[in-house]
Amino acid sequence: MAEAVISNIVGTITNELAPLIRQQIELACGVEEQLEKLENTLTTINSVLDAAEEEHDKNEEVRVWLGKLKEAVYEADDVIDEYQTDNVQRQVLVYRSLIKKVRNFCSLSNPILFRFQLGQKLKKIRENMDEIAEDRSKFHFTQSGRDGKAVPLKREQTGSDVSSEVIGREDDKEALIKLLLSSNEKENVTIIPIVGMGGLGKTTLAQLVFNDDRVASHFGYRKIWMFVSGDFDVRQISQRIAEKLDRGNHGHLDFDLLQNILKQQMSTSKYLLVLDDVWNEDKVKWLRLKDLLMNGARGSKVLVTTRGKKIASMMATDTRYVYNLSGLPYDKCMDLFLSWAFDRIQDRPQNLVEIGKDIVSKCGGLPLAVRTLGCFLNRKGEDEDEWLSVKNSEIWELVQKENDVLPILRLTYDQMPQYLKPCFAFCSLFPKDRSIDKETLIHMWMAQGFLQSSDGIPLEKIGHRYVNELLSMSLLEEELKYPGDEARHCKMHDLIHDLARLVAGTECSLITAHPKSPSKKVRHVSVFGSDLPEKSSSKVKDSISEFLCNAKKLRSLYSHLLVEQNKTVINLLANLKYLRILILTESEFDDLPNSIGSLLHLRYLDLSKNFRIRRLPHSICKLQNLQKLKLYACVKLEKLPKGTWKIATLRHLEITSKQEFLPKKGIECLTSLRSLSIHNCYRLSTLVRGMQHLIALQKLCLTDCHNLTSLGFSLNYLISLESLEIRNCSGLYLSGRQKTQEEDCSEGRRSFQLLLNIVGLNYKKEQIEDAGKKAEGHQGLQKLRSLTFAQLPKLLELPCELENAASSLQYLSISNCDKLSSLPDWLPQCIALKRLEIKQCKMFPSPPGSQHDELKELISKPRNKEETFEEANTTGLFELTEERSNLDEF
Repeated sequence: MAEAVISNIVGTITNELAPLIRQQIELACGVEEQLEKLENTLTTINSVLDAAEEEHDKNEEVRVWLGKLKEAVYEADDVIDEYQTDNVQRQVLVYRSLIKKVRNFCSLSNPILFRFQLGQKLKKIRENMDEIAEDRSKFHFTQSGRDGKAVPLKREQTGSDVSSEVIGREDDKEALIKLLLSSNEKENVTIIPIVGMGGLGKTTLAQLVFNDDRVASHFGYRKIWMFVSGDFDVRQISQRIAEKLDRGNHGHLDFDLLQNILKQQMSTSKYLLVLDDVWNEDKVKWLRLKDLLMNGARGSKVLVTTRGKKIASMMATDTRYVYNLSGLPYDKCMDLFLSWAFDRIQDRPQNLVEIGKDIVSKCGGLPLAVRTLGCFLNRKGEDEDEWLSVKNSEIWELVQKENDVLPILRLTYDQMPQYLKPCFAFCSLFPKDRSIDKETLIHMWMAQGFLQSSDGIPLEKIGHRYVNELLSMSLLEEELKYPGDEARHCKMHDLIHDLARLVAGTECSLITAHPKSPSKKVRHVSVFGSDLPEKSSSKVKDSISEFLCNAKKLRSLYSHLLVEQNKTVINLLANLKYLRILILTESEFDDLPNSIGSLLHLRYLDLSKNFRIRRLPHSICKLQNLQKLKLYACVKLEKLPKGTWKIATLRHLEITSKQEFLPKKGIECLTSLRSLSIHNCYRLSTLVRGMQHLIALQKLCLTDCHNLTSLGFSLNYLISLESLEIRNCSGLYLSGRQKTQEEDCSEGRRSFQLLLNIVGLNYKKEQIEDAGKKAEGHQGLQKLRSLTFAQLPKLLELPCELENAASSLQYLSISNCDKLSSLPDWLPQCIALKRLEIKQCKMFPSPPGSQHDELKELISKPRNKEETFEEANTTGLFELTEERSNLDEF
């Protein structure tokens, strides 16, 4: 990540140190003293980071100072993580009465020697950091508190003037003018936001509308243009509006008198106010200003430009007035490009025009990007080599001026909260135009420690908040697979991707060709075979392996490159000791070496789609920090290691294996699990009964397990389950009969004592007992939001346990269940249901009935005040596809 996000890392380490010092667990050899001194040093440094980061791009000495600091902070983070890992290993062993096996299990068997070495490392780090802290005095940084918010860089102020020669926005202009000239009978003042990512031309469009003669005549020339940017000071904005209306000077007035003057001025006749470049998300501030603006005469309009969807939604009079500005069509972009690249129409060499077509296609419909590149090439003249270099280069490699694309887009980055910056920069590891699975992205952020939890909120939910924030800032875009899709994937605009690579700097490297020697600062690397030249030789692959082995401080390796030799994997694991993320998908090595157990910092391990690997070493159970293990489509994998239950921190598990039974002391002991996906385990006959103790499980997915005959436990025990998906399990029988409370209690008691004997530190006995009581009272599935049953030929009716989800269920899909003859009586009670799909269920009755009428009414019910019944019926919320059954019959 760029040096500007160092404060995020410093804050994280400082937060980790405090509980370590308080615990005083076997702190020997001066370790406690070193930890306290390190905490004090980091606190001192943290107080000046705001000022230092502001100077990063302006002062070379500051940039070097921050670089040294970041290296030292990373080193401290590694040592502290090493200590915490060793501590957790020993606590787990003591708790499980396996003290005799400490020497075999711990990577550092001598605790006294280990803590002595730790103390020496901490002393060296602390002394280095003290020197760095002393150097800060040379720069005269001012101390400040940190609130996680960065102050946005101010964009050059824009006015209402614009050239009348704007290409491609004619339709948008007319649509907005129509809104401005229309009347709104409900409100005197209508607020219309124009929202879209930087570079789309929101301000230009607003200027076009502002200067149109029809608009000027309609508002009697009472038009006010306000450039707002990051400083949303209600008093200053009010004063400037008042002064523009009466051309007076109101700076000396107190705010109450100023408000009275402004209200009087605005009530005399209708007005048009443009608030350009709004970044404010503070609803209280907005409502204070809105109260003043709403005193305008009937027909007044406020036009807002903003990059934030959240801001647009907050400010708009109604969601119908939010104007989402999209990119220009390709032909309009080409016209715009040619107008800037060439001075005269007759001076357009055909060879350059053809190259220009490829360049324009890279701009993704962004007018500012098109104009920037057109201006850049205009200065290069008719030199074909220069044009080809632009075509073949990343836009971020070009020399940028203040009003070019990336500096303007960077405003979005500069103003975002500190905690989002490393998350955004990390996205540069994904190739352009690549669909990004949201959960994968969130789990990778979590592995790197980017997610900051508070108030006990699960890290996964924090991650979803972060994704939504980036979406609202137009830095990520939703990718919908079908109408009503929950949008599990997102993508990044090419220019935004360039911005991410720019701010990530040398710390993130996406290998797309023959790599150079790695920078000492590189921490995150991704390589995708599909992005390499089609005929990549073995020499290219060898050079990539050499590059990776030399990047010894890597924290992330995200590889979709075919790795065939065991020797390559052995070399990687021997050199990359600080990995938090290791992704080696679509590889063909036979065995994962035992040295995997030495990667003490590892949080995320993905070996998916390796069709040759047969076993995992038992040393993998030493990974006491592992949060995600993904073994999807490892079709020859014999089984999970017996000691899998020891990985107490595991939160997400995806497996494909050949085993008939899951380990007795296995998955049911992983009480931290949030998601469990079992794919193509064709020999698996039943799940273990102890799985009802996975009280934190939120997602359960079973697919292509044809020999699976029963779940082996009651779904009622899964009190946190939010998503249940079962597909293509031809032998699975799901009983519609609900077990009696006595049966459930008896089943729970039989396995409860076993769990208490082997469960780790993740849940206390009281927590498990409480969960058991809830399950005995049939409290499970009350959080279930999504349910999918597909290709289940033995499904006769939905399990009765699902009735508990009636108030929470939002998505229900049933397809290719040939023996399903009816829906349960409780289904019409699903008041939260947003989408219902029933497809290819041959036995499902077609004649209309009372239940079907209730379902149609339920699904057709409007979801908000604005949506009409007609709109609800056309949104695809209800889908029934079968030759004998269709919506009309309902």
